[in-house]
Amino acid sequence: MQKQDSVTQASEYLRQTIPMLSRHGLKPTPLNYAVFYSYISGESQALKERIKNIIDQKQSFSATLMNDLHEKYLGGGVVFAAQEGVQQGLKKIILEFSEGIKIINDGTQEFDTSLVSHSEELSSTSDSDATKMILQQIMQDTRAMSKSAQAAQEKMEETNLEINRIKEELEAVKKTAEEDALTGLKNRGAFDSFIYQVVHESNRSTTPHLIMLDIDHFKRINDNFGHLVGDRVIRYISALMRQIIGEEHHIARYGGEEFAIVINNKSLDETLQLTEKIRIAMSNSKLQRKDSGETIGQVTVSAGISTLQNGDTIDSFIDRADKALYNAKETGRNKVITANS
Repeated sequence: MQKQDSVTQASEYLRQTIPMLSRHGLKPTPLNYAVFYSYISGESQALKERIKNIIDQKQSFSATLMNDLHEKYLGGGVVFAAQEGVQQGLKKIILEFSEGIKIINDGTQEFDTSLVSHSEELSSTSDSDATKMILQQIMQDTRAMSKSAQAAQEKMEETNLEINRIKEELEAVKKTAEEDALTGLKNRGAFDSFIYQVVHESNRSTTPHLIMLDIDHFKRINDNFGHLVGDRVIRYISALMRQIIGEEHHIARYGGEEFAIVINNKSLDETLQLTEKIRIAMSNSKLQRKDSGETIGQVTVSAGISTLQNGDTIDSFIDRADKALYNAKETGRNKVITANS
């Protein structure tokens, strides 16, 4: 952000941002957060006017448009609003927690001083009336201490609720930071982290397989039907892969029209069968444009599969799958080839 918002302002902006993203059908990705956080906070007047015009004209916020808005008005170096909002929230928690501790400490110190004073008074008198007055004062001080402790407890309960809210936001930020905005699959960064763990896993009980899958002639689809149709094709194949492969395996959008899938608990033959199932389902799909009903034509995919071997690096594991994919493309497309076939 270009200016430093107060803790209260930052929290309020964040709370307004989330439902606004939902109203416009946008996923709560860090990039989308940043754009609409800046719009709501008025950080960029030019961005605010541009988004207002888009809303007034009832245009949709596509992934391409959001990327353009972010690049043009915020630039690559902006701190994502979701992360900054979480940081501001944590600062608020620390302040509230410190305030609660201060209430307890101040009340305890005053009560301790009062007890010492009353103890000295009791030691220096034998008068029953004086003793009674001292006991009454002790009771009053005790009630005051109890009230102070109750206030501190309420403050701590508020802080605990805020901590739980921030934890949920952190989980949401972590999830969306690993998610591809267009497809909802894991993004390239999440794949890079995951494949590192796979290759360097020391207590491996199964042998992982890597599928590199690519949409055939995708440029032709974009050229003939436009990028919006191309985006829909990418989303379609993403949903198809998720349906066939399931959530237990790691499916990522590797870049553009290419996908990477890590299969952990199946044999090579089973992995090949799964990949063939995707290929056949995609080949048999009848895709049409929503706006005109125009047939897009047959859309096919090619894939290459590699199996992790002893001594593999991340690069060698991916390279074998890439070469198998390239071989599938060079020998006619719409096929699946394993690295050792």
